Amino acid sequence: MTRESTMMRKKEKCQDSEDKDKISGLPDELLLKILLLLPTKTAVRTSILSKRWEFLWMWLPKLEYDCSDYSAAEQERLKRFINLNLPFHKAPVIESLHLKFNGPVQTFEPQAIELWVAFAVSHCIRELSLAFRVIRDFFIFMRQPVRLPSSLYICKSLVILNLNDDVLIDVPRMACLPFLKTLLLRRVTYSDENSLQKLLSSCPVLEDLVLERSEFDHFGTWKVNVPSLQRLTVEILRTNDFRELVVKTPSLKYFKVTEDYTENGSYSFSSNTMPKLEEVEIDSVYLGFDKFVTSITFVKRLSICVGANPLEALYREGIDFNHLKHLKLCQCDYDWSKLLAQLLKDSPNLQELEVYLHDGHEEGYFHPMLPWEDGLNCVPKCLLSSLETFKWTRLFGTEKERHLLKYILRNACCLKTGTILFMDAPERQVPVEMMIQDLLLSPRGSTTCQLVLNCEF
Repeated sequence: MTRESTMMRKKEKCQDSEDKDKISGLPDELLLKILLLLPTKTAVRTSILSKRWEFLWMWLPKLEYDCSDYSAAEQERLKRFINLNLPFHKAPVIESLHLKFNGPVQTFEPQAIELWVAFAVSHCIRELSLAFRVIRDFFIFMRQPVRLPSSLYICKSLVILNLNDDVLIDVPRMACLPFLKTLLLRRVTYSDENSLQKLLSSCPVLEDLVLERSEFDHFGTWKVNVPSLQRLTVEILRTNDFRELVVKTPSLKYFKVTEDYTENGSYSFSSNTMPKLEEVEIDSVYLGFDKFVTSITFVKRLSICVGANPLEALYREGIDFNHLKHLKLCQCDYDWSKLLAQLLKDSPNLQELEVYLHDGHEEGYFHPMLPWEDGLNCVPKCLLSSLETFKWTRLFGTEKERHLLKYILRNACCLKTGTILFMDAPERQVPVEMMIQDLLLSPRGSTTCQLVLNCEF
């Protein structure tokens, strides 16, 4: 090594040392803001830099521990680290604590986690997120879920609570969460059938609620009675035990209900009027659709994928969707075109219409399409006076589909844009190019409509 290169390296080391000294000389408040930009694991590692940094991370108000991809030995080391350091954490307020563990190992005892949460509550926790996904096998199937400390249910600082998987909801009699606005309960365990309602009744200002049913949940009714609620997402894992969904949320603006299709069976739905409802998303085979519709007549945006009996009316006559502006309809169901005709007739102010095929619903797409105009005595008002945007994706191109498509294009007098995307299906009898040419030459109600026709690849 030459003398010049040696001097250069010494100069670089001196510069690095000076830079570290400059950073270490910054005020604690600024250094903590820098550490907050790092993952907790990385922030902890700064303690080896110097005496100045040794305990600085222990003033962090936000802590996140994720060992979902750790080995058993790494999980054990993290448990010991949290047990050793969390009781001596120096931040007067812990704004957020995120704990995520995943795997077949029972490293994290429920009792230890209960103590960690209790410590966070004692430090005015604002956001708590717990996810404990245990792979259930013969040896740990009877594992006890994590029990939350009773102090959590009376925490006056908590604003966001996110609980997932092996967490037990056991609500004490005097529960009160006066400032909780966001609550997410995914696949949790309830101590009894009233636990959910007791928890919800303790949240007077709750605005956003997500409920996902666990496969081990054997309670038959979910009751959501929250006057302040504005957003509700319900994800139902179908089991023979589930019988009823009751929703009483007069302030609701957004409502989404989805379910899987693993088992047959239906459940009833009941609700009060929701006059502030703006957006609804439905992906359900077993939902009592007729009763559901009567509760959402004020909706402005509607996305729908439902199972329907072609021998029965989808919903009773006399229901109008006068506020509906945006409609998105999945074409996987046998009777989707009949539902489309009914909704067009009952939505006089519709401005946007999209027909699509939900990912994973391709199997139901190839049911024969019913004569879709059977429910129409005249052209729907929305086609004549309000519809401006029309989109149909994943179109196969059958004769009945093209008939429906031509009907809409011929009667939509105010249409500004139309987008038609055919499925990539080489087995079709009529080539896409011929269908596109036929549609381009077909009559259109709007002379100014910009029509885009293509094939998805």
